[in-house]
Amino acid sequence: MSRQMHQIDDDENAGKAAPWQRQKAQEGKQSNRFFEQRAEESAESRKARAGSGAEDQGMGLGNPFENWGLSSERKPKVEQAKPKTASKGVMSVVWRTLSTVVSAGVIAASLFSLWMPANFLPGNLGQEMVDAVAVDEMVAQTEIAEGVLPENFPTNKIGIVVGHRGHDSGAVCSNGLTELEINSNVATYVQQKLIKAGYEVELLDEFDSRLKNYQAGMLLSIHADSCDYINDSATGFKVAGAFSQKNDQSSSRLVQCIADRYAKVTGLRYHYQSVTTDMTSYHVFDEINPYTTAGIIEIGFMNLDQEILTTKPELLAEGIVEGISCYMNNEEVQTP
Repeated sequence: MSRQMHQIDDDENAGKAAPWQRQKAQEGKQSNRFFEQRAEESAESRKARAGSGAEDQGMGLGNPFENWGLSSERKPKVEQAKPKTASKGVMSVVWRTLSTVVSAGVIAASLFSLWMPANFLPGNLGQEMVDAVAVDEMVAQTEIAEGVLPENFPTNKIGIVVGHRGHDSGAVCSNGLTELEINSNVATYVQQKLIKAGYEVELLDEFDSRLKNYQAGMLLSIHADSCDYINDSATGFKVAGAFSQKNDQSSSRLVQCIADRYAKVTGLRYHYQSVTTDMTSYHVFDEINPYTTAGIIEIGFMNLDQEILTTKPELLAEGIVEGISCYMNNEEVQTP
C-alpha cells in the first residue's frame, strides 16, 4: 500500500480510537504540563535566590567574594564609635588632674598665709593681718562676756568684803594697829564713793553668809599686808583675780584696771612678784556665783607703808574706786 493510503486511514480512524486509548493520551498531556510547571517554578525560585543569575557562575550573594564589599561598608561604623569613647576618657583624666592641681594650690596658699612670718609680707600687710586677728579675738571675747550673764543679773551691784571683819583682827602690829582697822576705814570710803557714782554697794564680812552664790557686777576683798619687816622691797600693793571657766577674762581685766589706777593715784608700787596662793586661791572665790567677777587687793605693807595706810585712807579708797570704775565702764588700760 502507498504512503497516501496509510495517511488517509489514520485520519479517518483518528476519531474512532478506543476509549482507553483516549484516556491514556489525556494522562500523557497532563503529565507533560505538570513537569513543565515544575520546571518553570524551579527556574523562578533560582532567579529569586540568585538575583542576577551570577550564582550559577560562582558569583552572587552566596559567594563570600561577593560579600567583601558589604563587610567593608559595615566596619567603619564600629570603628567610628571608638574615638568618642577614647576622647571621653582623656577629658575625664584631664579634668581630674586640673581639679587636683587647683585643690593643692588652695591648700598650699592657706598654709603659706598661716605660717609665713609677718616680716616677709610687703608693706604693712603683715601688721594689718595681726591687727585683724587681734580685733576678731577682742570682739569674740566681748560677745562671750556679754552673752554669758543670766537674765536680770545685777551688773550694777558691787560687793566689798572688809577683810577679817566678823572673824578676827587680822595682822597686829607692835603698836597695836590692826589690819581690820585699816581695812574697815578704806572700805567705808570706797562704799561712799561708789554709791555717789550711782552703784549699789554692799559691805560684807569675811565669812558672810551672803557670799554663798553671791551675784554682782563685781566683788572686791580689801586686805593689808604684814606688819613684820621683811626687807626694804616689802612696800607696795598686790592684786589677784578669781580665775574660772566663766569669768577669767573679766577677772584679768579687773586686775589690770585696779593695778593701773591704784598705782597712779596712790604712788605705791605694784608688787606683783610677791602675790601668794592665799590670794589666788582666796576662799570667797569658791563661794560666789561663777558669773560674778571678783578680785582681792592687799592695799599696802603695814610696816613700810604704815603712814599712808593710816593717814590717807581716803586716797587709798580713791585709787580703788578709780580701778573699779575702769573695769565697770570698760575703760582703756595702758600696759607697761
